[in-house]
Amino acid sequence: MAGYKHLSTYVRDRALASEKSSGRQSDLDSWADQQRTLGLLESISQAQAENRTLLTIAVHLLRQGLQQGKVNELRAELSHLADPDQLISRLLPELASDIERLSGEDNA
Repeated sequence: MAGYKHLSTYVRDRALASEKSSGRQSDLDSWADQQRTLGLLESISQAQAENRTLLTIAVHLLRQGLQQGKVNELRAELSHLADPDQLISRLLPELASDIERLSGEDNA
């Protein structure tokens, strides 16, 4: 038991010593890494929202079996809208109301 206590003290002291010697720099580095990660996660989240919107519209169009002229008309409208929520609410209002209703039930 005495040998184990000696070893655990050594491991603890070594772990704490490395943090104390360069603590400020490692804190700054970890903060920078955290900020970089948060930025990447935000961009991934935005891309997922855009892709989800486009996939929703594509599935809706496929289910309706729309003709090429209607698809081109929708494509022209899409070029003016940037926000994924605007896309759905403007092009597919009945689908937008269903999404709002379902998401409202999930949040309640």
